[in-house]
Amino acid sequence: MATSGENGGEAAIDLSWAPDSGADVAGYVVYRREGDAAWERISAAEPVVGPSFHDPHVQAGHTYIYSVSALDQGGHESARSTEAHETVA
Repeated sequence: MATSGENGGEAAIDLSWAPDSGADVAGYVVYRREGDAAWERISAAEPVVGPSFHDPHVQAGHTYIYSVSALDQGGHESARSTEAHETVA
């Protein structure tokens, strides 16, 4: 998973990841946490369709940890991806 801070204006983090190769993937679920806090689902109830996500709900000076899981057509969720860390400038 790759992350990047947004330039110019409001703080935001853009995530991207390699798409799941399964034929029955319906979309993705994006999770975020800070430090040792519990994981929080930050994507909408409907799965994210593409292998990217824009998180505008971040604060400067904070470090966020992200992870993504895939959902199949039956609603089964995969294990979460490797964690990605991003600090907002």
